[in-house]
Amino acid sequence: MKKIGQHIILILLLLTIPIVSSPDFDGTLSVFRVSPFQREFIRFVFVVLFFYVNLNLFLPKLYSQKKYVLFVICILICFGIMVFVPNYLTAENGMAGRPFPSQMQPPAAHSPGNIPPPMEERFPRKNFEPGNHISYGQMIFSSLLPFLFSFLSSLFIFKNIEKKELERSKAKAELLSLKYQLQPHFLFNILNSIYSLALFKSDDAPNGILKLSNVMRYVVQESSKDFVKLSQEIDYLKDYIALQLIRTDSSLDFSYTEIGETKDLQIAPFILVNFIENAFKYGFNAEEKSKIAVKLIIEENTLHFNVFNNIVNPTITDENSLKIGMKNTLEHLHQVYQGKYTFNTQHNGKTFEVDLKINLL
Repeated sequence: MKKIGQHIILILLLLTIPIVSSPDFDGTLSVFRVSPFQREFIRFVFVVLFFYVNLNLFLPKLYSQKKYVLFVICILICFGIMVFVPNYLTAENGMAGRPFPSQMQPPAAHSPGNIPPPMEERFPRKNFEPGNHISYGQMIFSSLLPFLFSFLSSLFIFKNIEKKELERSKAKAELLSLKYQLQPHFLFNILNSIYSLALFKSDDAPNGILKLSNVMRYVVQESSKDFVKLSQEIDYLKDYIALQLIRTDSSLDFSYTEIGETKDLQIAPFILVNFIENAFKYGFNAEEKSKIAVKLIIEENTLHFNVFNNIVNPTITDENSLKIGMKNTLEHLHQVYQGKYTFNTQHNGKTFEVDLKINLL
């Protein structure tokens, strides 16, 4: 509805151009009684109408569907309308009102003493004034430039819209592909955690299965969405962390900090979890003192996400899988939040830290 209002305002502004630019314009609407202005104003209206018809009908329905013959016919018909109709809708067009030769009365006979009437009385000049008679060549020439401008501008805008739609479709397809690659990757690692619990017959296994159920439900229900509530994504992270903590022991110094309110903020799903996954992969080793710290701060519309871990497990058997997961996460982040996020890492061989800030609006 907002766009319709904008177009109406634009059309009204465009229609003021022939009025204020007319040499007959005196500040009043009396200019509409002048035939040459009437003709040009009607032609200008047709130019504006053709622009929208071409942009919304001919180009998408005919040109883009490669119906070139029908497209050219429609364009030529519109040009013909623009050329001839304005001249036949005005009060004085062509030979209108001009007496035919058979209707002209010969001058009355007069005696030598009579003075013949003036030339103006015998042959009125009303319809011979400049502008009352326009040749076909003049009509075509006066319509050609505005018609070409309308056609080319609508074609240019259509091509830009088409290009943006193509880029948007491509980005959406790539984003969907990334999601499909991320989800199995995470579920695979969660199942590994549950498998480890089952092997040791841990009492935490039932709770792990419950957490896994929550995680899988979230993945199934929310994966097709472009954005989810930030509160839902945080709950998902907590369940994922709980799954990871089930298989750890006292050798891990783990801390989770959450500051701020989620309000009604939204976030693209599965953006954050890969960083936590990597922290547990590299940062936990039952034989060494391990440390992992996850900090999540919400300030106004900005999410500040920080993950720190000691590197105590440098040899990872599925390192390629981790690299793929990180690569897909960063591509996902770039697709959704291009220009609206900062991402930094610090790696000194002993510790690794990820610092991410996202403007969620």
